[in-house]
Amino acid sequence: MNPSSPSTSISYDAEASESGMSTPGEWSIEPTLRVSSEERLPNKEANGAPLGKELGSVKAPPKVVASASAEDDNPPPEGGRGWWVLLGSFLLTFSTFGLVFQSLYEEVVLPDTSPSAIAWIGSIQYALCLMPGLLSGRLFDLGYLHIPLAAASALLGLATILVAECKVYWHFLVTQGLVTGIANGFVFGPAMPIVSHWFRKKRSTGIGIVAAGAAVGGTVMPIVIRQLIPVVGRKWTMRIAGLIILVVQGVANLLIKRRLPGTNHPGGLTNPRAFKSIPYSLYVLGAFVGFLGMYTPLTFIDVSGITSAHLSPTFSFYLVSVANAASLIGRVGGGMFSDRFGVINVLIGFNLAAAVTTFVWPVVKSKGGLVAIAVTYGAASGALVGLLAAPVAYLGDTADIGRRTGMMFTIVSIGSLIGPPISGAIYAANDGFLQVGIYAGCTIVACALILMFVKISAVGTWRGTF
Repeated sequence: MNPSSPSTSISYDAEASESGMSTPGEWSIEPTLRVSSEERLPNKEANGAPLGKELGSVKAPPKVVASASAEDDNPPPEGGRGWWVLLGSFLLTFSTFGLVFQSLYEEVVLPDTSPSAIAWIGSIQYALCLMPGLLSGRLFDLGYLHIPLAAASALLGLATILVAECKVYWHFLVTQGLVTGIANGFVFGPAMPIVSHWFRKKRSTGIGIVAAGAAVGGTVMPIVIRQLIPVVGRKWTMRIAGLIILVVQGVANLLIKRRLPGTNHPGGLTNPRAFKSIPYSLYVLGAFVGFLGMYTPLTFIDVSGITSAHLSPTFSFYLVSVANAASLIGRVGGGMFSDRFGVINVLIGFNLAAAVTTFVWPVVKSKGGLVAIAVTYGAASGALVGLLAAPVAYLGDTADIGRRTGMMFTIVSIGSLIGPPISGAIYAANDGFLQVGIYAGCTIVACALILMFVKISAVGTWRGTF
């Protein structure tokens, strides 16, 4: 190494300096030299002798480093009470996904409604799981947790019970799409950022475990509902599902707990300065593009099983549960891999796997083939959904994580809102899923490419761990 050319690192300035040279949310490139204790220079060299020989062996590869903050004086415990909080967050997400059934509504509940219109029920619910993040994230940063969370948990259970009384399309759209979605958003909002209060080294693993709650709920609840409908009818099935949600959410509310006090960063609900960070802006863009197609196979795989593979409606229904169960691999495994290999690296790999599976899905016509697609896609897509918030924690200060996560969730929610209806319209126009798979697969490929630029813009190279 040339001693006159010190290595370059990228540092994130979480707080503006008094001189005004940096602002919150900006990235700066500055020269740094790191010398180990064994390489410290003797006093005679420090007093003016040439330093080239001693500095020649110093290595400082580009690396993303967070500037010092208040959290450094009070580091996360990496466990202890945090494991109970992690369980509480897991239970929060258990109830937030998996209660919209495209094929059941098309075949039985709303047979005279178009697939694209029915897809709006699920897409609104999915989008509203993320969209209120702008408000819930800000409330979380300010220190408000239990009151908004308890209110949203109660609303979620009651809205699920009210689905039993729905009879026409707009009833389902309002109750199951709008009201349930809003409740989901305020439940899901604090579940991810609170992990950063209790874990740093195991942060991605913790976020993966929390996200696994949605996979477990998305697996268990549809099976429970499908088994109960022939026994007690649709109305009582939804009432029972609502009661289950109320119990699960009640336990979660008792377990969840903040560790750090609330902070009032200037800027209100949003922090536009965060978008001065090129890596953060690119990441938000990539996630938005990915979610334009991410939910397409999960929304329509059961329909394709009936129309393309001529499977029974009962078996096709379980393909969604199979995909949700397999997403545990991506959610938990992705988090564990991220702590070792870097979250962006892992997201790129899983996204490419999801894209390939999406391209292949429309041409698969057999029962075994569709099960394999459900398992592979569920595992691959689970990483993007499960680790969605993880990179945000590495792109700024923990004190402002709720707001930055909320901004990202709100923008990404637009992609999840319009994605499934776009796919439904493509399906209706072409009377098949080939073009649907091409559209969704291309959006996921685009997401992976953007994530590569996130890494390059953050660390200066596509190599290494990030």
